[in-house]
Amino acid sequence: MKKFWLHSLLKVYAVIMVAIVGCLGIILSYSDWQSRYNETKQIAQRAATRLADEVDYYNRRANQLAQSLVENRAKLDGLYNYFIMSPSEYASWRLSADVPTYVQVSLHQNINDIYVENEFVTGIDITLNDYKTVFVSTRQARGGKQLPAEEFRPARDAFPIAIYDKAVDQVIGTIYIRIDEEVFNKVVDNTRGDVPLALSVISPYKKEILHFGDTKGIGQNDWIKKETIYNYTVQTAVPAHYVIEKTVFSTGLIIFSGLILVGVLYAALQRIFLNYQRQVVDIVDTLHLITDGDNQKRIATETKEQELLLIATTTNTMLDSLDKSIRDIYRLEISQKDANMRALQAQINPHFMYNTLEFIRMYAVMQRQEELADIIYEFSSLLRNNISDESRSSLKNELEFCRKYSYLCMVRHPKSVAYGFKIEEGLEGMMIPKFSIQPLIENYFAHGIDYRRQDNVISVKAQKIDGAVRLMIQDNGRGIPADRLVEIQEILASRELMDAQNREQQRSIGIRNIHERFLLFFGDRYSIRLKSQKDQGVTYIIEIKDE
Repeated sequence: MKKFWLHSLLKVYAVIMVAIVGCLGIILSYSDWQSRYNETKQIAQRAATRLADEVDYYNRRANQLAQSLVENRAKLDGLYNYFIMSPSEYASWRLSADVPTYVQVSLHQNINDIYVENEFVTGIDITLNDYKTVFVSTRQARGGKQLPAEEFRPARDAFPIAIYDKAVDQVIGTIYIRIDEEVFNKVVDNTRGDVPLALSVISPYKKEILHFGDTKGIGQNDWIKKETIYNYTVQTAVPAHYVIEKTVFSTGLIIFSGLILVGVLYAALQRIFLNYQRQVVDIVDTLHLITDGDNQKRIATETKEQELLLIATTTNTMLDSLDKSIRDIYRLEISQKDANMRALQAQINPHFMYNTLEFIRMYAVMQRQEELADIIYEFSSLLRNNISDESRSSLKNELEFCRKYSYLCMVRHPKSVAYGFKIEEGLEGMMIPKFSIQPLIENYFAHGIDYRRQDNVISVKAQKIDGAVRLMIQDNGRGIPADRLVEIQEILASRELMDAQNREQQRSIGIRNIHERFLLFFGDRYSIRLKSQKDQGVTYIIEIKDE
């Protein structure tokens, strides 16, 4: 009876396993197909969006470049005269043209400048209404040439840009600017990965100007279309055979792996169940002996496998395991309590210090120690601002931080120090590197102030000057020795950043840090000057040019 039941169970397990593997294969195959299909749709959608953005960008840039050729009367006259005059007459006119020196009227030079400054431009063609010739140029032949208008055919990939004569407010012609297809290829390659993506760009005139990939096997309904701002149509699609081929391959791999798995599992189950009966009988007989009082009897574990081995081992070691479990649980609880305590301690953050300072401040207020309360409040504000991980600050907040710092520094000698901070209206929200002014204030209180005097003063002024913002940090302290002044001025004159290893070996780390952070933040718009004389103070003049 037992043998029959075990053999029947083996057959049931085998059938169930085959059914599970079959269902799993179907589910995985469908899931793989659905996943690949959705993935290709997402890739096509992303590619369409990114390519549409690129087309809009380069169309906008092409429009800007085209309009730059006719942006003023002088350039427009240069364009007209190029088509009207002979080369020698045109050269003579350029030399005698009465225009400002900064205005370039030479069409050839303006075209050349566009090629030099815009590597993505591969060709520029110019047609004027009612003119019999057309200007044609390429990056390789920047000087260009004139062709009869009837022989000219715009390049397929050119962006047509209408140009206007603002004096008469009418279209005078069209400039065709060709963009290097490689810039679009890079966008496609970065988006599609190894997916064989097909893309097409249709101009507002319903002409295909760009095309990538094989469109074989792609139906009209398979295209994902994206309209750009300038009425270009970008459409992308993934060939259906790609998803099918990948799914067939994955399905075949899943089925093959499933068959191997079924065979291995069936062989393993067969071996297990052949020994199963003998092992169960031995366990049952041993348990009967133990029940009858043979407390020293143990189940033989040498012939047991899998869950039967677990049962036998567990029965034989029950008491020892129980004792060991109790000890392990005790140690685990101790460790957990220690971990919890560490976690609670780790949760102590700067807010604890802020709250503590606030309690002390309120106590000072209650004791009518208003000055002490103000000092604690200012220090708490400084601490909070110092711990903040923000990398930049508004000019108003930076000077407010400097004011609080100056207030704390003058508490000890309130009648010996004066300070002032002034921001011209409209500059409060200007963003600068955080802690870029405070170190200069700190240098004054650390090295420049003379507490024996009663007229110590430091000021910071932010004002708008012609085309720039000027920050002036000025004091009347001890000044900087001449040799140190020269060294610091050399640091501030440098426009290169120093590596970390060399910086550690240099003096004036604070000033160098401020200088390099301003350089990184504002670039060439930033400049700084330093003036100082002995016993006549120090003046820093920082200027940020307008963008």
